[in-house]
Amino acid sequence: MTPATHPLPADHFERQQALDPARSFIVQAPAGSGKTELLIQRYLVLLARAEQPESVLAITFTIKAAAEMRARVLAALRHAGESPEPAAPNDALTWRLARGVVDQDRRLGWSIENNHTRLRIQTIDALCVSITRRMPWLARFGAMPVIVEEARVYYEEAARDTLLLLEGDDHYADASAILLSHLDNNLANAGRLLREMLARRDQWLRHIGSAADREHWRETMEQTLAEVTIQCQTRVQAAIP
Repeated sequence: MTPATHPLPADHFERQQALDPARSFIVQAPAGSGKTELLIQRYLVLLARAEQPESVLAITFTIKAAAEMRARVLAALRHAGESPEPAAPNDALTWRLARGVVDQDRRLGWSIENNHTRLRIQTIDALCVSITRRMPWLARFGAMPVIVEEARVYYEEAARDTLLLLEGDDHYADASAILLSHLDNNLANAGRLLREMLARRDQWLRHIGSAADREHWRETMEQTLAEVTIQCQTRVQAAIP
């Protein structure tokens, strides 16, 4: 009997490119095509080069996805430490990359097997919370923040604060006045629309401008950021003798 052959996938070259840690990639493929496996392989590539495992971050959208990815990374590390290299090309690649991480672990004393939490595989919400907790003064939180599933009350508060800008004498007040003029000065309706818009803020980008204006988005966003920065600096200078 002859050993079974394992042909390379049609996108083998693209998969190899995506493992280059010096470059960034967007991977688009249908369900079941191996995107998660590719992400795990790239994560292993980076871990094998890191001084500390916490310096490599993988972000998912859901807790379930994060748990699945963590489990698969740990399984790959165990397999690389205990089993011989598999025959299938993609499985063999994962094994070799995981083997590099195992060697790095032993060399630097990470002890990932006993400290799973050192693998930073988390949701984007968890990442935001961790960043906020490190900057309590900037975040202006008196207590540790938590993720809320129903944020309606905060949307309402933000909408009220936005409408209060009418009392100012800057372009924010002018923009608020224009909004109300289109709504017959109905504050309740304006608040409702703002609240609903905040709940769908992930859909705003397509409405920022036409396709012809997209090259100016960065300039516009940088200008807005600069204006906000100047306002904050002005307030700080006024508050400190």
